[in-house]
Amino acid sequence: MATQILPKRSETSLAIPTTSDLAVGEIAMNIADGKFFTRTSGNVIKEMGGAGAVTLQDVTTSGATTNNDITLDGADIIFEGALANAFETTLTVAEPTADRVVTLPDQSGTLAMDGDALAYGIVFGG
Repeated sequence: MATQILPKRSETSLAIPTTSDLAVGEIAMNIADGKFFTRTSGNVIKEMGGAGAVTLQDVTTSGATTNNDITLDGADIIFEGALANAFETTLTVAEPTADRVVTLPDQSGTLAMDGDALAYGIVFGG
């Protein structure tokens, strides 16, 4: 008969082991969250994997919010729209040559792009 190896585990959502729960290099898992943890030689509990199973959809569906900045390294923000089809709106950033700040005004309305300026009778920089 095969030997069964069972790591330390929890079925409590968001439970993370402490340094007193694990020896250095020992593995524990949180079954509810699908995450693995280990203790480093520096006595730090480190998550291993599992984070790939969390999507932004999971976070926003649960109603989570943050007051932290979100940094996208070379990634775009893609808006699908109400219909999942071949048409999307992509927000991308040109490679910056200095720190830039774009501020959205405190008002409602539609933002016009340079290509739309004449359609709205607005002249930029002229």
